[in-house]
Amino acid sequence: MADIRKFKTKQSIENALAYLLNEKSFKSITVDNICKQALTSRSTFYLHYLDKYDLLNQIVEKQLHVFEKNVSKRVEDLITGQFEKTIVQFYDELIERRLIIEVLFSIDEQAYNLKPKFEKILYTHWLKYLSEESNVKHKKLVAKFGASMVFDTLDWTFENGIDTETLTFVEDIRKKILELSNGLS
Repeated sequence: MADIRKFKTKQSIENALAYLLNEKSFKSITVDNICKQALTSRSTFYLHYLDKYDLLNQIVEKQLHVFEKNVSKRVEDLITGQFEKTIVQFYDELIERRLIIEVLFSIDEQAYNLKPKFEKILYTHWLKYLSEESNVKHKKLVAKFGASMVFDTLDWTFENGIDTETLTFVEDIRKKILELSNGLS
């Protein structure tokens, strides 16, 4: 029972920070603001976090871990040819965390901004994927295209929701990029 209460308390504090980040800059948010929004006490806050930076860092690390795991799964499915069955699940999982991800994409603290971190993860995994495709020319450039395509699709999906037709279109673009890069001499 204590684990559930601990989880709910931490979730409430994390949600409070996300809500406040939509309202004002991180620098102007205080622990008191977070506690008031989370309907918890300062002593409870400090049982879980050292300060607001520790809270933010834990949120960012959790989001990075989940994203890394999801991208790894997606790349593995690309390599094994099972891509189509997981693409909707990949974007579904991101949409479930949309609010916190969007807040962390625009946070005013660059060290905690998720956008460049997500882009780096995507680029690294595209390079891994391309290493399995031995005939691909200009792997770094193709990896940048691929990472950008996934990231732009994520932005589009956040704005418009998941659309299988659009995801199929994006998959066709991925295949075309690989086909074109394989044909280069």
